[in-house]
Amino acid sequence: MRFLARVAPLIALLALVAELSLRPMAESDLFFRIKAGQEILTQHGLPGRNLFSFTYPDYPDVDAAWLFEVGAAALYALGGFPAIVIAKTVVLLAAFGLAFWLCLRRGVAPAPAAFALAVAAFVGRERFVERPHIFSLLGAVGLLLAIDRLVATTGKRAARVAVAVCVGVAVWANLHAGAFVAPVLLACAGAGAWVDRNGAKAHLRDSCTPALRAGAASRRLAFTALAAAVAVFATPIGFGLLRYLHLHLTLPGLHPVDEFRAPTWLSDPAVFVFGAAFVVSLFAAGRHRLTWTAALPVLAMVLLAVRSIRFAADAALVAAPLFAVNLTAIGARAGARWPVLTAAPIPSVGVTALLVGMVAGPLVAGHGGGGIGLDTRELPLSAIAFVNEHGLRARMYNDFETGSYLLFEPGGGYPQHRVFVDPRLPAYPPAFHRLLGRADVTRTEWSAAMDGYGVDSALLSYAGINPRVSWWDPEVYALVFREEDARVFVRRLPRFAPLIASREIPATFTFTPQEGTATLPLEARPAASPVPDCEWQRRLGDLMFELDGAASPRVLAAYERALAAASNCLRADEEARLAAWLGAIALGAGRAADALALLDRARAHGDFELGTLTNRAVALESLGRARDAAAAWDEVIARAGDSPLATRARERRARLRE
Repeated sequence: MRFLARVAPLIALLALVAELSLRPMAESDLFFRIKAGQEILTQHGLPGRNLFSFTYPDYPDVDAAWLFEVGAAALYALGGFPAIVIAKTVVLLAAFGLAFWLCLRRGVAPAPAAFALAVAAFVGRERFVERPHIFSLLGAVGLLLAIDRLVATTGKRAARVAVAVCVGVAVWANLHAGAFVAPVLLACAGAGAWVDRNGAKAHLRDSCTPALRAGAASRRLAFTALAAAVAVFATPIGFGLLRYLHLHLTLPGLHPVDEFRAPTWLSDPAVFVFGAAFVVSLFAAGRHRLTWTAALPVLAMVLLAVRSIRFAADAALVAAPLFAVNLTAIGARAGARWPVLTAAPIPSVGVTALLVGMVAGPLVAGHGGGGIGLDTRELPLSAIAFVNEHGLRARMYNDFETGSYLLFEPGGGYPQHRVFVDPRLPAYPPAFHRLLGRADVTRTEWSAAMDGYGVDSALLSYAGINPRVSWWDPEVYALVFREEDARVFVRRLPRFAPLIASREIPATFTFTPQEGTATLPLEARPAASPVPDCEWQRRLGDLMFELDGAASPRVLAAYERALAAASNCLRADEEARLAAWLGAIALGAGRAADALALLDRARAHGDFELGTLTNRAVALESLGRARDAAAAWDEVIARAGDSPLATRARERRARLRE
């Protein structure tokens, strides 16, 4: 029973981490990671330049995660996206399993250890995706274990730990640039040990042994930090890592990226709640001694997280063992007052039940499942199929996330086609990021920029919130695809004239931060459009009807302008459809003569639908043309068969002939 009480919280914790990790693959960065790994394996080395883009093909590409990319490519070849999702989950399980062990080594009971780490998992769950930073989570926990060992051991054992740290940091640096935190955390731990040494001197003046030990630990940690700083550069990019890290400092000023922003209460409430709970636990834990050796590395990670939300998961995981120590101290104080409530195995049972409930809750509510394959919901697959069908990929603008999938797309990615841009941020110059990061670009500026890059088509996703949708001048670019949340434009070039003539949508777009993207119908046909005026008005009416959701005055006006053109300007089926629809509207408004003219026009162009024939018979009746109305009802009867409509038509015809 005692063994089960110790193991059950760990099992429940790992189950929670697995539940948060085993989700359909929806991480857009993984696509270019797989493609980069495939290229590295094919070329037996890093390309070193931006092969994937037609905008800056010779710009240096600093690849700080090549080992992750090679692994992702190998796993994808082995078992597709499910294999990568499973591998990611294994890494996260290892990180939280090691963190649990670290807590136990620090004297924490299993229940508070599992609870603190579960809270950290919930805070960082949005980072449980198929990206290289999962190895930074694992590396940070491994580093905390190494710090404890370097403090507790001396001589050759400490030297072996230091060597292992350096080797681990070198591997970590080839998986993710987040390895730069290794020397930082080691240096902070060394500084903390030095502070603890001075504290030991102040409180234990009759004995210098604790102070001497703390001083030796401080020196070991400092030397290991220096060695780890060297190990960070043991990668193919070497000191290029500094350029990579510097970009992450300057890029937010050029091109806002969500993961580089500071945490906010509105977007990240779990981070603030965890931080508040951690601070409260420090005071509620009482007089148990807080060592700066353990606290300063946590403080360093918290400061990184305060500056950039991308470090929030790392900070939560690094802080969780200290949080667990505080919870254990709080539990000890509570046990002295309420021994029955805190007696074993009540804490373990309570925490296990809580975590099992968190795992089972989504499944019971029907929010779990969905497999671990590719999640296609955010991919503009219909738009990509359209541009592939019409040969628009060669010099096509695309957004960051879409560019990642376009590189990877089986049968259509690199090297068949290069992209405008993709999420490999270091592979593009600052001026390019500055252009894409601006919100005040005019259509003239944007057209000039696209001319400079030789862009002749564009695929934009997230159209409802994407300001760039509004930057395409309809006099220069025709909108030819508008479905779901994707838009496709093509330049008004002779080779695209047939596509534009058959597919152009008479719309442009406006954007405001408050309202997002709004569709604006183009009543005036652009001068270079090959679409005839009558067809333009017909399409304009269709668009307005979709936007208005009803037969609004502007819809009717557009359709009437389309029909006012010369005969046979519209396709026969379109002319018949419009005439029949407007005829029904006129009939409903009591304008029988106008309705009859329109319905006769629809009939003359091949519309013998029952609705059209019925409306025509009613219009003739309303005009008092009994003989013609009876003949019209005969047509309805002939086509209606044995339906109730045929019965009513016979009754109407009989009354007309009386």
